[in-house]
Amino acid sequence: MTEPAAAVTAATSPAIAAPEVEHSMRVIHITEGNLSGAPSRLAAVERTGGIDALLLYHRNDADTNDYPYDHLTSEPREVLAPLLAAADLVHFHNCWRGSAAFAVHPWMWDIVGGKPAVFQVHSPRRGDPIEEAALREPALTKLVIAQFHVRQYPECQAVPNAVPIDDPLHLPLFIDNQPPIVAFTPHNCHRSGWHDKGCAPTLQVLRQGFRHLVKNGALWAEVMRERARCDIAIDEIVTGSYHMCSLESLSQGLATIAGLDELTVDALEQVTGTRRHPWIVATPQSLHRELTRLVEDAAYRQAKRVEARQYMETFWNPRKVAARFAAIYAGAAERRGS
Repeated sequence: MTEPAAAVTAATSPAIAAPEVEHSMRVIHITEGNLSGAPSRLAAVERTGGIDALLLYHRNDADTNDYPYDHLTSEPREVLAPLLAAADLVHFHNCWRGSAAFAVHPWMWDIVGGKPAVFQVHSPRRGDPIEEAALREPALTKLVIAQFHVRQYPECQAVPNAVPIDDPLHLPLFIDNQPPIVAFTPHNCHRSGWHDKGCAPTLQVLRQGFRHLVKNGALWAEVMRERARCDIAIDEIVTGSYHMCSLESLSQGLATIAGLDELTVDALEQVTGTRRHPWIVATPQSLHRELTRLVEDAAYRQAKRVEARQYMETFWNPRKVAARFAAIYAGAAERRGS
């Protein structure tokens, strides 16, 4: 299962608070991968904030996740061409000119290539030629999610990874299990580092007497429903960062553990304006201690759960996130027109 992703929301820093969206800019998001559902959730959050956003997905045959989308590139040209032509701006996610979607459908680039655009990075830097070309393109506004990736992309502006916190799957149930249940939902325990979320050390601790739920390979919506019925969530404790599943867990009102380092806190500060956050920070060496405290101290556990949801309501408010992206889009359009 790819790391659960949600619909979309982001945070607006008090220092650069954007106004509420008052217009209906037409934005088309283009992605070649589900990216933990980040593009679909951003489009959903933008619609909440008054942006006319659509997601066009160039689907990989191996992709079995159930993240929503609006259109597939496999649909007829007579359906897609008017949508692309009507867009005021194109928001590319981990893809750009020369990507698979345009190799298969070159006519699409003929329509969107001259439009104002932003390019958003969702993955650790890997030297991909298409990505590197986009990062060098002066006409593109470049964004990166405010997670581990910020330290690898000095060319990019940090933005929050949007989640629709008021969508039913993202709302808290606040079930109080006895004993508490710890959720751990890695994508794949047979990879390494960023991709397996530190499966080995995390599972080693969980198996030392903690009641837990581990989900691999399940559909996103199923994971969201089952995690919401837990008390505590572990994201990952090995890279110094957090993933989309942290934001989902915080939105669901779970006491959420991740191994945030100072560079990640710096990135969060860029999009929230504060260094205060609700994560319980742990490493492989301290995870057992932090879990034990959460399990044994009910008042502490409940306080962290309430704090988690309040943090998302404050800093990942969908209308504020949409307004933040509207301001970015306005700047991208101005850059293109200059």
